[in-house]
Amino acid sequence: MTHKFSTHSSWLAMLLAMAAGGAAAQGGSSGTVEAGLLHHSLSDGYGNWNQQFVRGTLRTSDATVWNADLVNARQFGAHGTLVVGGVSHVFNEDWYGSLAASSGSGFFYPQGRGDAVINRKLGAERNVIATLGLTAVNARDGHRDRSLLLGLSWYLPNALVLQGGTRINRSNPGGVMANSKYVAMTWGYDKQQYLSLRYDTGEEAYQYIGAGTADLLVNFRSNVFSGTWRKWLAPDYGFQLRAEAYHNPFYNRRGLEAALFKEF
Repeated sequence: MTHKFSTHSSWLAMLLAMAAGGAAAQGGSSGTVEAGLLHHSLSDGYGNWNQQFVRGTLRTSDATVWNADLVNARQFGAHGTLVVGGVSHVFNEDWYGSLAASSGSGFFYPQGRGDAVINRKLGAERNVIATLGLTAVNARDGHRDRSLLLGLSWYLPNALVLQGGTRINRSNPGGVMANSKYVAMTWGYDKQQYLSLRYDTGEEAYQYIGAGTADLLVNFRSNVFSGTWRKWLAPDYGFQLRAEAYHNPFYNRRGLEAALFKEF
């Protein structure tokens, strides 16, 4: 896997809407379409990353939102594509969850990945969210990752959300534990703007930097800092910018993602 902090989707607005209480919280839109570009520069001769992507969501009921991603990428001098599909569902006023699956081509994407997440609102005001997630990743060369996600989100006054959690990850072969932690802070309002900062740090059992059997980094620490700005220019369209800085003992990676989105 490219690095363990990768996620299926970074749709800040949709995640916050689901966490706040349901798909209907998305301002009444039936769905979104988003398209964008990513460019990251790597140090120590590892070249550049470039991506083009299309994302979409479709709300089929007040409680259910489907999502899909299609990514075309070039990393470490090779080409790959990634296809992602998922669904989020609100079960009742206290419980909601999501399922996602993906498959990619190219050595840097997993052959298959699956995620299952369940969330529970806590407290008299239901403004604390407990998250439990399971992830399974299978690489083409036989490497396998199984992980448990534990997280908390705290919805504060004045549109502020604080988050923190840990991912307990076991990689095979070898039974290597590669755990990580994260903290995040988000501020903003739907149909106006969201600003988010996030920091992840932890261990990686392996990372592919080429298609050969020797092109593998193993057992190292890494960290990544990201900032996201999602801005509505009108009630139904806008842009999103995301900057990311990643570090491990072998190279640094810095870059920007830019996208336009349209709600319908």
